Amino acid sequence: MSGALDRIAAAAADRRGVILVGAWAFAEAIALPVVPDIALGLLALAAPWHALRLFLVLVLAALVGSAVLFTLAVAAPDAAFALLTSLPGIDASAVDAARLAVSGGDPTSMAGFGPGMPLKVYTLAWVAGPGSPAGLALGVVLNRITRVGPVVLALAVLGRVAPGFLRRHERLVLGVYAAAWIAVYVLYLGLVPGLR
Repeated sequence: MSGALDRIAAAAADRRGVILVGAWAFAEAIALPVVPDIALGLLALAAPWHALRLFLVLVLAALVGSAVLFTLAVAAPDAAFALLTSLPGIDASAVDAARLAVSGGDPTSMAGFGPGMPLKVYTLAWVAGPGSPAGLALGVVLNRITRVGPVVLALAVLGRVAPGFLRRHERLVLGVYAAAWIAVYVLYLGLVPGLR
């Protein structure tokens, strides 16, 4: 009987992985407050040989989701603003900070490493600032490469060099993985006073 990581690897190898990563990345680019890195990272750890394919799915889905949010924000800016500021961790000051960051129209302003401004906030800010769909598309790709790429690459490398260890200790690995993401969100959302 295969373990949890083997079942995750099997999902990464077929359309289940593509659907999961694609749907999650699409929804997160619009309004989902939880990053798709969680699913993609675990899939990359369990099946590193599928990490690049799934990362490309994530980038494409983020582009499509950002295009949908861009269209909504152009047609109904107040509704788009209300939608995003109703999400945990996003308020008017975050939108203002993103507007300032992208005000020069430089797509590289959306790049960043580690936790930071959600992609959807940059998309909303882009509509109020430079407004160029081509610039936004480049910014989305750069954002996903710099924000998601390093973590996925590190997990894929770990999955490639230590598959036996990971499977022998999969309960520990999955527990540490879950705990790490919980800690990220506790810090990001400021759920513990004084830690944010």
